[in-house]
Amino acid sequence: MFLRPRSFRLRLFICVKLLVFILFFHVLELIVFTRFHFDTILDPILELHQCYMDELPGIISEKWTSNKFIILEDVLLSDIKPTPGRTIFFLETKCQSPDSDLKYIMTLTARQACSIESAALNNPNFQVFVIFANPKVIDKKNRFINVIQSYKNVHLRQLNIWRYAKNTPVEDWVLTDNMFLSSYPTEHSSDLLRLLTLYRFGGIYMDLDVVVLRSLENVPLNYVGTEFYGLLSNAVISLEPTGIGHEVAELFLREFQQNFNGTSYIFNGPMLIKRVLATICGTKSVKEMTNNPRLCHGVRVFDPSAFFVLQKLFYLFDPKFLEIAMEKTKNSYLIHLWNKYSKKCLLKADSNTAYGKYAEQHCPKTYEAAGEFL
Repeated sequence: MFLRPRSFRLRLFICVKLLVFILFFHVLELIVFTRFHFDTILDPILELHQCYMDELPGIISEKWTSNKFIILEDVLLSDIKPTPGRTIFFLETKCQSPDSDLKYIMTLTARQACSIESAALNNPNFQVFVIFANPKVIDKKNRFINVIQSYKNVHLRQLNIWRYAKNTPVEDWVLTDNMFLSSYPTEHSSDLLRLLTLYRFGGIYMDLDVVVLRSLENVPLNYVGTEFYGLLSNAVISLEPTGIGHEVAELFLREFQQNFNGTSYIFNGPMLIKRVLATICGTKSVKEMTNNPRLCHGVRVFDPSAFFVLQKLFYLFDPKFLEIAMEKTKNSYLIHLWNKYSKKCLLKADSNTAYGKYAEQHCPKTYEAAGEFL
């Protein structure tokens, strides 16, 4: 049965109108989704850019340019720079209070100060540089900052990520802001900056949750450590500023750039160290790499006793394990506190624990300034 022309045109008009209506809502939905998706990507990038900007905002700079505060110098622009191959580095990449001016005030916990003091105390002929990844001002009233600044070989600096990456293998990659799209921007920026630091200066990088127990001044550079057989760590890395050390640093950076994974916590850190050393050493077996620098072209992989022998927190914080912990660490260069987990462990300064004893001996000024709790 055929439709009459008038009836057909009416139905066609209704169908076209309905299609236009549906199409309009699909376009509107696409615009809203795109806007939302763009904002979810852009917001964290803008927030991190505020943290890692080149300098303090003018109004804040004016407010804090006084006798109470000192603005940190840029590590690349200051008169006193790290001595290549004779410097211990600590890095802080966390952006404190991103929505507040407080993110520009340098803060240190007692345990961070202990890490720095123990490195300076046990290595008086090395420079110790503590570098912040965003502009910072020093509050002269901060007790722990005053402690570490009492050591003449300690220097506090800031850096600008984009300037720091210039003339390195990752310069162009850093400009893409891929790192800021990471699920772990603080950790992954720390992974990158420690490699950039060793590429630029060589020396020794340490996490801010260690206690140095012995001098490292006479330990040949070019080493990492194992946490346990099968896993290497990037919490302690040493490389020469030239020769094989510099070549390894370049390999680390190229591997970081080419295979960056923003969704994995350790892929760009400990796992990266293992991938590169597997190529250098010609084996994927960490057991074969360990204490075998000849196999690894001069790079030494220390066994766990050097840096990571205490892998259970109770050894550090439980008085019942004091003697065992002391025995286990008698030949260690440092102990690692695993801050991600141990920060929840409150410890009285006078407690009869391995960490308390080591803090009293190797960071005595911090120990005294800490008061009741470490």
